[in-house]
Amino acid sequence: MWILGSESLAEKYYPEDDPNLKVGQEVSWTLGVYNHMGSLQYVVVRVKLLNSTIAGPDELTGRPSPVSPIFEFTRVLADNETWLMPFKWRIENLRSEDGGITLTGLWINQEYFSGELATASSGSNYRFVFELWFHDETSDALAFTWVSGDSKHSVWTQMWFNATGTGVV
Repeated sequence: MWILGSESLAEKYYPEDDPNLKVGQEVSWTLGVYNHMGSLQYVVVRVKLLNSTIAGPDELTGRPSPVSPIFEFTRVLADNETWLMPFKWRIENLRSEDGGITLTGLWINQEYFSGELATASSGSNYRFVFELWFHDETSDALAFTWVSGDSKHSVWTQMWFNATGTGVV
């Protein structure tokens, strides 16, 4: 699993290469997943919005982040298939209170999300976490972790950003 910037390269992740985003600035990424499991796989990429104090996925225990996803991609992947997903997003609304900035409106791939999505101190250190889930035939449920030999494995990645005060209500 990987994330590429606006030109489908490992660069230019933010407008003007600045992760300090203003309300209305569009960010364009491409998410990629490659299936090397040796068989057909039903996969789900769960997108979560966190701040620096909320736990991300824990690779040692195999636990995903405890936050509910705000967006999901789903697909059945053939063995050796690569899946590319456009991820275009922009902050629509922010609210400032008690030294924190709460993200209250967000567009992702032309879908609008509102409410108290995430709060960060001074608008710094928000992050999108992208977790790769798969259908586990043994449990007949989605799983975040699988065991191979004596080790647990999971796949996830993240991108950090800040929300500047411009457009804060």
